[in-house]
Amino acid sequence: MHNGMALLKKIKSFAAIPWSTKWLFAEAILTTAYVKITLLFLPFRRVALWLGPLKCEPDMNAIPYQPNLVKKISFAVKLCERYTPWSTECYTRSLTAKIMLKRRNLPSTLYFGLRKDEKNSLQGHAWLQCEGITVTGLCDFSQYQVHSCFS
Repeated sequence: MHNGMALLKKIKSFAAIPWSTKWLFAEAILTTAYVKITLLFLPFRRVALWLGPLKCEPDMNAIPYQPNLVKKISFAVKLCERYTPWSTECYTRSLTAKIMLKRRNLPSTLYFGLRKDEKNSLQGHAWLQCEGITVTGLCDFSQYQVHSCFS
């Protein structure tokens, strides 16, 4: 009986979400699935075409500032992480959000960083920023040395 109540609560919570967010969530799920499949079967040089030029500064003059839309996309990608049956690592989430932002002509920068952990092995992390907002991969960035970034 407890599982039925939890399911009913989730359905009510989902029903309360605005339709625009539901559509973004659906788009995020489909895009995440596409990214996961692509990362499994294509080499990085092909995936790199999605990333944009190897640089750290996007062209912010071309597009008006839209922080609400950026935050909604960030939220949709985070929901995806919670509800998809596949794992969505930081790289997958960052690519998903970058593709969604690109569809809306919003410039963003994808960062790849490295740090050494307590065992002295390298740990990688990817995060996406748009209009001064960390869309995916929020962490203590001071721990990471930026290896490369794509705008």
